[in-house]
Amino acid sequence: MSRSRSKTPKPASDQPRIFVDVRLSDGMDGGLMVREILEKLGARVLRSWAGTRARATHLVWKDGDARTQEEARNCGAAVVGLSWVNACRDVNGIAPTRGHEIAPAARSTARAFLIQRELATTA
Repeated sequence: MSRSRSKTPKPASDQPRIFVDVRLSDGMDGGLMVREILEKLGARVLRSWAGTRARATHLVWKDGDARTQEEARNCGAAVVGLSWVNACRDVNGIAPTRGHEIAPAARSTARAFLIQRELATTA
């Protein structure tokens, strides 16, 4: 006879709050499967970055918006790659982030150039 154990849900304050910014090579959102995996593991997945960034504990990032990554770092959220999601699956829960952190994304100079150009051409 098999017995199923029910996990006691973690209090909301202890539950990781994760935003997923994963882009495919064509720029399309590639995070649907990642979000589903994390939700099944008990994480709270944030649907929007705006307004929730101060509450995020983790950012899963791959080829996403460099500004989102920068803001996450400024808010103290752990910025991790897809390897962290695989580690979470391996432990059937939320894995430590050590070894899964990703380097800061290079900032785009195109935006800065356009702003400088706009400032230079306004009277």
